[in-house]
Amino acid sequence: MSDPSDHRPHPAGPGHLQEQEQLLRLLVDSVKEYAIFMLDPSGHVLSWNPGAERIKGYPAHEIVGRHFAVFFTPEDVRRGKPAAELREAAEQGSSEDEGWRVRRDGTRFFASVVVTALRGPDGALRGFAKITRDLTERRRGEEARRNLAEAREAVRSRDDFLAVASHELRTPLTCVQLVAQSLARQTHEGQPVTGQQVERLHQLQRHVARLGELVSGLLDLAEMSRGALQLEPAPFDLSELVQEVAARFEPDVRRKGTALSVHAPGPIPGRWDRRRVADAIAAVLGNAVKYGGRSPIEVTASRDDRRALVVIEDRGPGIAPEDQSRVFERFERAAPVAHYPGLGVGLWTARQILNAHGGDIAVESASGKGARFSLRLPLESPA
Repeated sequence: MSDPSDHRPHPAGPGHLQEQEQLLRLLVDSVKEYAIFMLDPSGHVLSWNPGAERIKGYPAHEIVGRHFAVFFTPEDVRRGKPAAELREAAEQGSSEDEGWRVRRDGTRFFASVVVTALRGPDGALRGFAKITRDLTERRRGEEARRNLAEAREAVRSRDDFLAVASHELRTPLTCVQLVAQSLARQTHEGQPVTGQQVERLHQLQRHVARLGELVSGLLDLAEMSRGALQLEPAPFDLSELVQEVAARFEPDVRRKGTALSVHAPGPIPGRWDRRRVADAIAAVLGNAVKYGGRSPIEVTASRDDRRALVVIEDRGPGIAPEDQSRVFERFERAAPVAHYPGLGVGLWTARQILNAHGGDIAVESASGKGARFSLRLPLESPA
């Protein structure tokens, strides 16, 4: 007499197995949100559910027997991705991926894919089960949110830049206006020209020159942002140019009470855009003068067989490691905007100029230990 409490499953007969297979088929066919289908060991489609037809667009009679590589983009097929997917599933038991796939009509959708290897009792590979889910809407939502965040950041950067640019332009304009009014009043009163007036004229010239530099910088910024930087290479001596640029900063260095030394022992002939290279050196040197405190600044020019090197080094507060890549971005600074004047594009401009010549710029620094900028140029500029 059997024990009614004994619920252990009895061995299934052929009819029971057939019933289970039918239930499994009903389950697979009822799923519309997932493409569920079988592949043979070489990747040919063996079965096809309604969800696969809805997602991929192929009716069963068109796709069964074809190789599943038809679902991949041409670039993925060239890279051997279909074979790699099956190989990984065979070796690891399963393979998971997210990426673009192709529908019957040629349109693309973003898919989440799981491929599982199917093996018999003897361990032999019998084929693969593949489940695909269409994540296109989720992907588009993520891209839309990312684009919105980038757009907001771009607007913020633009607003910050316009605020700084307005301040930078307004300062010399105000000085020019005040000096011009003073000189006009004294001239109108018939007073003789004095040494003080001459100094004010020199001051006026400096502010006008600063305005010219700012306007030129804004024009260069617009040109570089469009990727339209045009070089005019011509032969010149880089050592001579380094000394010339350094001389421009002598008044600023004296006012700060620091020292600027230049080591350019021999000529460094090359063919570059002289004005652009001067702008790059001036941007980095100006950065050292601005942020280096009263620490001495050293500028060194040298060369080897392939390239010229200009190193600008200060012993100021330095740049934290997490800020070192950011300082080469537009409108970015390692120090608060309120503490230092400028548009925040100098190092970015220097990098654009050097890259356009086939060169580069790098920084070595640590907080409290100064900064060392290395500007590298190939001895022959790209044509």
